[in-house]
Amino acid sequence: MQLNDLQISTGNWHTGLTQASHLSNFFLTEPALASEVIVRVYNKMNGYKNALSFLTSGTGRTKGLDNIVYRWPLMGDSQKAVPISVAQSTYNDGASTPGIANTTFRIGLPEKWFSLGDVLVLDDNSYSVRVMEEPYSDGTDFVYTLQLVTKDPTMYVPQSLLAQGKELSKDFNVVEHDHSRTSGDTVYATPFMMENYMTTFRKMYSVSGAAQAKVLKIGMMNPTGKEVSYTWVKYAEWEFWAQWMDEMEIAYIYGKGNVNKNGTTSMKGTSGNPIFTGAGLEEQIAPANKRKYTNLTEQVLRDFMDDLSYNGTEDGPREYVALCGRQFMNLFDQAMKKSMSNYTLVDSKFITGTGQELALGGQFKTYVGLNGDKITLKECPLYNSVVRNRTLHPQTGKPAESYKATFLNFKMNSNGESNVMKVYHNGREMASTYIEGLASPYGMKKNGTSSSPVDGYEFHVLSECGIMLKDPTDAGQFILDVESIS
Repeated sequence: MQLNDLQISTGNWHTGLTQASHLSNFFLTEPALASEVIVRVYNKMNGYKNALSFLTSGTGRTKGLDNIVYRWPLMGDSQKAVPISVAQSTYNDGASTPGIANTTFRIGLPEKWFSLGDVLVLDDNSYSVRVMEEPYSDGTDFVYTLQLVTKDPTMYVPQSLLAQGKELSKDFNVVEHDHSRTSGDTVYATPFMMENYMTTFRKMYSVSGAAQAKVLKIGMMNPTGKEVSYTWVKYAEWEFWAQWMDEMEIAYIYGKGNVNKNGTTSMKGTSGNPIFTGAGLEEQIAPANKRKYTNLTEQVLRDFMDDLSYNGTEDGPREYVALCGRQFMNLFDQAMKKSMSNYTLVDSKFITGTGQELALGGQFKTYVGLNGDKITLKECPLYNSVVRNRTLHPQTGKPAESYKATFLNFKMNSNGESNVMKVYHNGREMASTYIEGLASPYGMKKNGTSSSPVDGYEFHVLSECGIMLKDPTDAGQFILDVESIS
């Protein structure tokens, strides 16, 4: 992708083994580069990029449990998209209903970009599929065997989404609960029980002996000042953790549950054991609280907050954090300024400067409605992703997902637990290991012992976790009604 006329080189995509040549191609070890500060255009590394991860685990809203099944009582109402090169119809798996009754089906892709266990999202992101076998080359394309992630045996993927030219992108990688071997390159009268499952995630990277000593020098801006501090880190580790955090954010928000009411799932791993996938944040929000809109106004926001007050179980004023895309933030600001035009401002904060140096600016990010209910906007960069979100606004060409807002109440209960929190399996929140060959993360081995004869080493990580929305009625969504816009 050419960014502008100033770009003089093009990066190369690669997966799997990180070799010295890969690092060289990315110019990560070239001392002659004019700037020592490597700017990641597509994935800026900062502490606020993954909004939901930051607002849960980043702020201590976590809880360890002794089982991957977590239940809680409730009182109340609930980076690259790859085009398909060989359509499903060519293989004719499942005929016109591919994936029905939890069957597998095949498609062809021009490259081996995804691996066993990867959960992929189609152009219509209500459909997720898992790669069930390691892709293989038929001499021209790579053949992928897929299974729909669902607990509904009547559900299938429309053939139109599996036609040549349609695209898939990776959300995250899931494996079976136990004995996994692979890693990837989520008002009622009486109380009732809510239940969700944790997902077992895995990922790995491998580094050759020649590449293990090569490092990336990143210039990091001090968030409290203007000075740039430099830290040398291994490129493979930096890239691994950046991708891992992005994948976990996707799982927390978009993860889809595949567990039946009887606790079983039809998805099996290569070991023969079941693969449980837990519902992410969006699937846990009560359907009645998901509102489609075409024109965002202050009155529409007021009505929505009023509805939430009836559906929820909390009394008194509420404070919501709205995770939203950039385009929703624009519409929100426009709606507030339009509403403000009906009033006379005594002291405007939108015009700064003096004389001939005036500036017009300012953006509304907070709304206080009736009874003190409050909304504060927090940008969710994942909603702006043009890789994952390929349904576009018919007029602006921006991702329709960027016009979405997810309203969350982070209230604390009497036990000091947040309404929205990350949960993890005790002892399995983050398990990791190095598999050393002739090289280790600390250098080449000398008269030591190794687990592999390979000139290099591997790093594997496993996490068993999920997101819990305790009160599904005290959360909501504004979703742009794309189909109503001409």
